[in-house]
Amino acid sequence: MKVVQFFVYAFSVLVYLTVGSLLVIMALRIVPVEDVYLAIDQMYAGFWDSMQILVTGFLFITVGLVFAKMLIARNRAEDSVVFQSELGRITVSLDAIEDIVRKALKKFLVIKDCKIKRRLQDGELEIVIRLTLWSALNIPDLVREVQDDIRQKLARVLGMEYPIEIKAEVVKVEEHKVEDELVSPPAVSSSKAVL
Repeated sequence: MKVVQFFVYAFSVLVYLTVGSLLVIMALRIVPVEDVYLAIDQMYAGFWDSMQILVTGFLFITVGLVFAKMLIARNRAEDSVVFQSELGRITVSLDAIEDIVRKALKKFLVIKDCKIKRRLQDGELEIVIRLTLWSALNIPDLVREVQDDIRQKLARVLGMEYPIEIKAEVVKVEEHKVEDELVSPPAVSSSKAVL
């Protein structure tokens, strides 16, 4: 698949460079208009020259459409998790998965803020959670609990085992300030939130 992607990008670059070069040549009048007319007259003059241009034009259009379709299909595949069940194909978008992760994080009162990045690559879902915490309780235990809770919720909601890698990064730890006093942060809630 990497080779095909290379050709898609190379073709796209070639098209943009060709169109851009033609526009620059026309704007700067590098090639005289008479030479352009002469080249066009030569294409119209001979039957085989016209057929060669026709075939080349159709070839470029076909290759361009195939590459465009491949790019669109690849982007769709990268934006969703696809399952095959007895009843048919099930597609879950990465946005929906991000919503599930956010809901799972709401139960942890010690989490002040989070940023979620999700990526689907080679059939594996990777979720990176960047956390800002209210306190530095026991960060390894908290992160492990967050990862386990997210994994369980995704398995329950998606209903299938899917290779998931959950990475949690604690980027900041803040203290709660109320009326110039440091107050201990809220603890991790013990009740499980239901989606």
